[in-house]
Amino acid sequence: MTTWFSKKRGAAMGIMATGSSVGGVIFPIMISRMIKSTGYPWAMKTAAFLILGLQIIAILTVRPRTKPLPKKMPTGRYAAPFTEVPFVIMLLGIFVLTYGIFIPIDYLAVQAFQEAHMSDEMAQYLVSIFNAASLFGRLVAGYGADVIGRWNMFIIACAVSGISEFAVWIPAKHSSIAIGFAIMFGFASGAFIGLSGALPISVSPPAEIGYRLGILLLAISIPALTMAPIGGAILQNSTNGWLDVKIFGGVMCLAGSAITLVSRFLYTDKKVF
Repeated sequence: MTTWFSKKRGAAMGIMATGSSVGGVIFPIMISRMIKSTGYPWAMKTAAFLILGLQIIAILTVRPRTKPLPKKMPTGRYAAPFTEVPFVIMLLGIFVLTYGIFIPIDYLAVQAFQEAHMSDEMAQYLVSIFNAASLFGRLVAGYGADVIGRWNMFIIACAVSGISEFAVWIPAKHSSIAIGFAIMFGFASGAFIGLSGALPISVSPPAEIGYRLGILLLAISIPALTMAPIGGAILQNSTNGWLDVKIFGGVMCLAGSAITLVSRFLYTDKKVF
């Protein structure tokens, strides 16, 4: 998709990323209601068939801008990204950020139910509220990236996400505050989903975009896989309830934003905008 756009690439990626937000609004409600009405097996089958149908539409309609020209990449180029200090620092920043962003996403509903005394049904809707806010956040971040720069927009939004974890999630011991945090964090963190792929694209040779995006996704997959058990271990061993989990998420967001900022200055000039 990125090959179709140059000047408005940020906006294009933001619009594309809203698709998963729409799914994030619909699926929690749909699955919850179907489990109650048809049972768990058919709820999963329905979700699988829906995803299959959407994938078929994508396969039949998506076309590359240019005809693929298979060309073997020199062996030395496979190691090249790992010898570029700015690229490695960027990977580290996004690696750390993934912990900070996904901690609230995975534990938002559970925390609201246990600590904010939200009803079980309303806590499930909280995930849809988060994704609805994230939809608008991804759109705004995409268009903002074309105005102030992709790196600037990404770093600012991720830093705001971390600040919201400290300022709003920590005191979220009432259902109304938990809803407010879901909206604020969903909007701010939308840039992480919408723009994380735009960073390596903006600094990669065209022939290596796919490979470097794969490296980025690998870096994201590790914390995405280990974040839930780490968060659970922190919660289980904490004497402060949810406080330590929230602090962990906020610290990782701000630390990841700072690390990515270093990469931004190494990759680009020292001008802020």
